[in-house]
Amino acid sequence: MKKILLTVISICVIFGMTACGNNQKNSQKQDESSTSTEIVVASGSSSVPNSYVENGVHKGQEVDIWNAISKKTGLKVKFITGDFDTLFGYLDSGKADTVGNTITINAKRRDKYNFSEPYAYIPEKLVVHSNRTDIKKLKDIAGMTCGFSSGSNGGNLFQQIAKDQGIKINLVTYDSSELLNEAFRQGKVDVMIVAAGEAAYKIKNKVIDARMVEENVMVGAKAYPFVKGDKKSEELNKVVTKAIKEMQKDGTLKKIYNKWYGMDFSQKPANEKIAD
Repeated sequence: MKKILLTVISICVIFGMTACGNNQKNSQKQDESSTSTEIVVASGSSSVPNSYVENGVHKGQEVDIWNAISKKTGLKVKFITGDFDTLFGYLDSGKADTVGNTITINAKRRDKYNFSEPYAYIPEKLVVHSNRTDIKKLKDIAGMTCGFSSGSNGGNLFQQIAKDQGIKINLVTYDSSELLNEAFRQGKVDVMIVAAGEAAYKIKNKVIDARMVEENVMVGAKAYPFVKGDKKSEELNKVVTKAIKEMQKDGTLKKIYNKWYGMDFSQKPANEKIAD
């Protein structure tokens, strides 16, 4: 009986160890399968030169940056393109993992999203018609019609300027940056707020006949937003942040910015306050 009992115990132990081993292997497989291999990025269809579609081809600074991130991480990047005011809707509904359209970090967005490491520090500039050489400071836009793209940070910035300078302005919202550009060309808008790189590109390539006002509105940190409290989002954020830091160090970002703008926005400026 003792021999039989020992035999039964031995068999149970062996089967138990095998089961534990299988459980560990299954757990490991589950962990491996949970590692994301793809990221869906909501990006603009008309935000030249950040992200735009031309003749059916998606182009822009964001495309180049995400191609570089893909090479660094092995992530397969899939884009969803649309007007700017639709992009965060894709993120909030789970149709996209992040938004890639030179998004500025601000307090309101930080309350709702976690952000990656900033991949650009870009001054926001007042853009006026080229013949308006009388406008040199923020306060000079008093009484003017100021246009901004729906969903962008432009409206908040215009309101802050009006408050700080004690002036009145007329705010007009447009559904896309292209509609805003067209209104500006037609003279329906006196002033736009545009990131320095984007403004330089559009002026250089004669998209708009304009000039940048000398005084900066602010310097914005640009980063990728991710949904809070979501395991996949947290994982992707870590992967993307690591890639951005590497691209800052090895000059990948600098090369991309020089290609599109002829200037580098990859490093945090030493003597400028970063808006939040």
